[in-house]
Amino acid sequence: MFIWSNFAEQLNDLPPSSSPRATAKPYQIDDAMAPLSPLCFYKENRVNLEPLYPDPIVQIQLPTPSVFDRSSQYAKRRILTTLPRAEHEERFSERHLATSGSIYFRKSQRYPRSFLWRILEDNQVLEIRSVDLSKSEQEHQDATVILRIGLPSTVVQGCIALADPEEGDSLNVFVLTKTNELYTFSLRPEFFCRAAATEQDVRKWCRVFRPASFSISSPHRLVACTYLELVVALGDGRLMRLTRTAGSDGSTWHESTYNDGQWGSSLRGLIRWQGSNTVRYNGQALDQNTAVAMAPSPDGRHLFSVCLNHTLRALNLVTGKFGFTKDLQNLNREPQDISKAMLNPGTSQVLQVLHAKGARDGDQYYIVTFSPQAGGSFKIWAVRDADEAEVGVRDLYPEAVLKAQDPDPDPNSGAIWTMADFRIKDGLGGQGLKMCVLMRSNRQHKLYTLRFDLDDLPKAWQDDWVSTTLEAMDNLPHPRVSGAEPADAMDKWAAFLFRPGRYPDSVLDTALSTWCQSRNIPLIIKDKNSIKERICSCVGSLVSGQQNGRNGINFHTYREAIDQQWNSFWSVIKELDQRRWEIIGLSYDEHADMPWIIYTDGCSPIRTCTRTELIAHNNYDVLKKDWIKIEAPSVEADEEDHETQEPEDLHQLIEAAAGFRHSFDYSLYQSCMRILNTELWQDPSYSMPIRIQSFYEKVNFAEEIGNEQYSVLVAALEAIGGFDGLDTDSFCAIIEAFPTSMSKEFSGLLSTKFGLKVLVKGAQEMIELHSRILVDLLLLTVFVDVETDREIKPMERFNGPQIYSELLDMLRKYRMMQWLLVSMRPDTNDSKDEPTAGDIPQTATQSAADESKPYLTQPQSVALSQSIEDVLSWITGDNEPVSLESILVYIQCNLLANGNIDLASDFLRYQPSTAWATYVQGRLYLARGDFSVAAINFKKAAFNLARHDSTLNLCEMSHGLLTNLESAHFSSGLPSYYLHVLSLFESLSAYTYVSTFASLALQFPPQSPSSRSLQQDLLCRLFHASLRTSAYEPAYSALVRYTDSALQSAALAQLISTMIDNNASAQFLRFPFPGLANAVDAILEEKAHKTLDVHTAPAWHKILYAWRLRRGDFRGAAE
Repeated sequence: MFIWSNFAEQLNDLPPSSSPRATAKPYQIDDAMAPLSPLCFYKENRVNLEPLYPDPIVQIQLPTPSVFDRSSQYAKRRILTTLPRAEHEERFSERHLATSGSIYFRKSQRYPRSFLWRILEDNQVLEIRSVDLSKSEQEHQDATVILRIGLPSTVVQGCIALADPEEGDSLNVFVLTKTNELYTFSLRPEFFCRAAATEQDVRKWCRVFRPASFSISSPHRLVACTYLELVVALGDGRLMRLTRTAGSDGSTWHESTYNDGQWGSSLRGLIRWQGSNTVRYNGQALDQNTAVAMAPSPDGRHLFSVCLNHTLRALNLVTGKFGFTKDLQNLNREPQDISKAMLNPGTSQVLQVLHAKGARDGDQYYIVTFSPQAGGSFKIWAVRDADEAEVGVRDLYPEAVLKAQDPDPDPNSGAIWTMADFRIKDGLGGQGLKMCVLMRSNRQHKLYTLRFDLDDLPKAWQDDWVSTTLEAMDNLPHPRVSGAEPADAMDKWAAFLFRPGRYPDSVLDTALSTWCQSRNIPLIIKDKNSIKERICSCVGSLVSGQQNGRNGINFHTYREAIDQQWNSFWSVIKELDQRRWEIIGLSYDEHADMPWIIYTDGCSPIRTCTRTELIAHNNYDVLKKDWIKIEAPSVEADEEDHETQEPEDLHQLIEAAAGFRHSFDYSLYQSCMRILNTELWQDPSYSMPIRIQSFYEKVNFAEEIGNEQYSVLVAALEAIGGFDGLDTDSFCAIIEAFPTSMSKEFSGLLSTKFGLKVLVKGAQEMIELHSRILVDLLLLTVFVDVETDREIKPMERFNGPQIYSELLDMLRKYRMMQWLLVSMRPDTNDSKDEPTAGDIPQTATQSAADESKPYLTQPQSVALSQSIEDVLSWITGDNEPVSLESILVYIQCNLLANGNIDLASDFLRYQPSTAWATYVQGRLYLARGDFSVAAINFKKAAFNLARHDSTLNLCEMSHGLLTNLESAHFSSGLPSYYLHVLSLFESLSAYTYVSTFASLALQFPPQSPSSRSLQQDLLCRLFHASLRTSAYEPAYSALVRYTDSALQSAALAQLISTMIDNNASAQFLRFPFPGLANAVDAILEEKAHKTLDVHTAPAWHKILYAWRLRRGDFRGAAE
C-alpha cells in the first residue's frame, strides 16, 4: 500500500543498457493508495467478532411481559460455543450483521469497562460483549462471555441507552420496543466472566415498565442522563422524562412530559396530525419538533436536542420549560423554507456537549452541532444561560465555515461523501481537544482527526487535520493460476481463503451454501468434515464432473476451469465480507484517549502509525510539509558516521522500489519469488557480489525489464537525485525504522483475550507491510547493482553487497514471522498450553502477543502501536536479554510440547545452529520416529549442554518440553546428559540407542558417591537394553561391573535365562564370569533340578554338564 505519482519519461537521462528491453504487461501485486491531502497519522486495526477462543455465548430469550410478570421460568437460556450456521444470505445478515451498535465505556475503571452492544436478528436480539484490550494483573478471569438477549418485540431504532451507577458495579441497559415496553437490564460484571452467573432468576436483573404516554405517542429517541434518569423523544414533538429512585429495579418509573408551550403543541399529544408539518418514518408520522439527537448538560440541569426542523433547543429539566431555540446554521429561516432544511429522521450523530471547564469567562459549557445543509458544516455554541433565549447562547465563530473534510476533492469525481458520525474528546480549559469525524460514501469511509484549542479552532480547522489509513491486508490480490507453476490451483486458493484471520467460518459457510444453491450442487447440512474440506470437495466435484468427458481430462483446461470456479466462489465470499465492514458508528474512549469504529460485524480501535507506516503511507509533499507535526523530525541511522535521512526521501525510495516491482508481469514476479526463497537459505560462504549477479541472471532482468519500465524507475528516483541519490544509509535507515527493541517501561496491565486478537491482527498488518518493503528494496538493489555502469555513474555511496546482505538478514526474520502468521495448530486435546488454548486452531504468533505488556502512561492509540511493535521485536529476538536464536527454539519447543509435529517439521528451516537448537531438533526427529538422526543431533549437542558452567534455564526455555527433573540432567556432566537422552529413547522402546548412549556415559569413571550411583543406574539401563536387543556382549560387560551384589544376582539369573531361551548357550559358555562362577553354577543346577522332563527344551542338565566341563569340574559334570 504505497502512494504513487505519475512521472514523466526521461529517456535522455537513461544510463547505457546492457541489452535491448522488451515491454512487459504489469502485474499489480496490490492497489496503489490514493493521495491523501492531510497527513496520514492513524491506522485502523480491524478485528472481526469471531472469538479467538471457543468462548461461551449465553442466549436468553425473554417471554412476553404478561408471561414474564407471572414467572421468569419461561425465559429460555442456552449456552453455545458457536452460533448455528446460516443457510442463506438473508439468515446470515440477520444473525451476524448488526443494524445498530456502539461501544459504551463505563466511568468506573473496574474491569470490564468497555462494552460493545449490537442489535441483531431483525432488531429483536441485543448482543453485549466486553472489548477491553487490557486488564489489571489482579483480574484472574477474562470477560469473554457473550450475552445475546432475545426480546419478544422489535427494538425501536435509536432507543437503546447504557449507564453505570456511581455506586455499585453493574451495567444498566435500557431498551424500548415497538410494543411500548421499557426494559431495564442490570448486568453484573460476572455475567461476562462466567456463564454460570447468568443462571440466576432473570427477574433479578431484568425488569419491564410500560409508560402511559406511549399509548398517545410512540418513542423515537432515548438518552440516559444518568442511570436514574432517562429522556425519551416522542413522535409528536414532546419530550418525556423518566426518573426512578436509587435502589429501584426499573419496574416503576415516574413520567413527566414537556412541550414548547404553544397551543398547537398541546393538541399534538391528543390528535395525530398528518399535515405538512409531519415526516413519515418507519410507519409513523413524526412532528417537525421531534428530537433526533439529545444530550444532557454537564450539570444535569438542562437537556439539549436537535429537532427535525433543523433547530437546536434547550429544556430545563428542573422547571420543565424550554429555553433558547437556534437554527443549526444560525440562520433566520422563513416558515416555508423549514421543510427544505428538514433533517433525516434516522440521523442521530449531530450533537455533542463539551464541558471545557474554564475555557472562557462566563461560558458554562459548549455545544457542537452538525448541519448536513450546503455540504455539511459544524457549529460551536457557547452557553452562558440555557434558559435565556436571546443572549444565553452564542455562535462561537459566526464568520467561520467549519465544513467537514472532503475525502475526494476532485470535482470530476462522482463520489458523494456524507458525515456519518463525529466525537469530540473534552479538554480542561478548552485546551487539547480532539475531534474525530467519520465520513461515508456507500461502502467507503474515511476517519479524520483534529487536535485543537478552543481559542484557535478556525486556524487549526484549516491546517491541522490528519487522516487514518485503512487495512492493507484486505487489498491483497487473489491467486492467479499459471501453467508454469508447480502449485495446484486448489492449494493456492485454499491457502488464500483459509489464511488465519482473513474470513471467519460463518462467512465461508454461508458463501458455500449460497454458491451451491446457485449451481444446484447438493450440500450435506450435517457434514462433519471441516469447512475447508467441504469447500474443496464442492468446488472440485463440479470441475471434475465437467472435465470427465469422452476424451479424458485435459489438464490445462482443468486448471483453467477450477480457477474459474474458485474465482466465482470467491466473489460470493467477497460480497458477504464487504457487508460485514459497513460502518454503523464511531465511539471514543476518553479515558484511554482512543477512537473506535464500529462495523456491522466487527470493530476497529484506531492506533497511531509507526515510523515506517508514516513514511510508507504518506506522499512526498505531505511528508516534506507536515513531518514537523511528528515528534521525530528525521530518521537517523545508529552509526555516527551516517547522515540524517529525511522521511520524504525514504518514502520516495520505497515508492520507487515498489513501482519497479509493480511493473513486473506475473511470470517475472513469480520467478523473482522462487529465486528469493532459495537465496534466503543459501550457503553464506558464497560472496555477495556473486550471489547478486546470479540472482540477476536467473530472473533474466536483462531481457524482462523493458525501456518503459526502466524510464519509470528513473523518473521515480529523480526526486532524490536519480541513481546517484541512492546510498547505503538510506536503505539502512528504512531497515532501522522497523521495530528492533522492546520498551522496558510497562504498566501493571495484562492483555485480555480480545486484546491479544487485536495485537495479532496488528502484527499481521505490520509484517505484511515490512515484508513487502524489504522485497521491493532487494529487487531494486539487485537490478541497480548489476545494471548500472559504475564508470559512467560511480554511485560511490551505494554499496550493493552490503545492502543485499542486510536485506536478506531482515527478510529471513520476516519470512519466519510470515510463517507464524499462516500456520495453524490442528485440533488437539493434548495441548500443554492454557485450558482451551490448545483445543482450537491457533496461530503460533499468539504466544508472542501474550508476552507483550500493555502501556498505561500514554494514550492507548499510541500504546497499541508500541505493543504491536513489541510483538515483532519479541519474535525476532531484537531485545535484551532474549536473543533471536532463543526465540526460534522456544517456538519450536512450543510446537513440540503441544504435539504439532508437522508444524515443527516445517519450522525446522528457521532453527539456528546452537547446541540447544540441535538438541530440540533431536527431539523433533525422535517424535517423528527417525531415531538415527535424533541420535546424531543429541551427540552434537552433548558437549555444550553438559558443561558445568552453563547457566541456561532450560525448563523455562523449553515451554514445558522439559520438566524440572529432566532439566537437572543438563549442565551436570556428560554422564547425566546421556542418561537423560537414553531415557527418551527408552520411553519409545528404542533399546539399541539406549545401549549406545549408556555406553557413551559409562566411558567416564565416577568421581563421587553421586556419580557412582549414576554409574550403577547406567549399568542397569545398559544391561536391560542389551538384553532387549539380544546384544549379550554389552549386557555381560555391564553385569560384571555391577557394584550392588543383590542387583547383580538378579541380573545374572535374567541374563542366563534370556540367553538360553534364545539359543545363545554357546555364547553363554564362552563368558568367563569372573567371581560369579559359583553363582552361575548354582543357578544352572537349580534350573536343572526343576526340570522334570529332560527331553523338553531347554535342556538345563546338558547346559549344566557343558558348563562344568568348560570349567574343568569333571566330577560335577559326572554327577
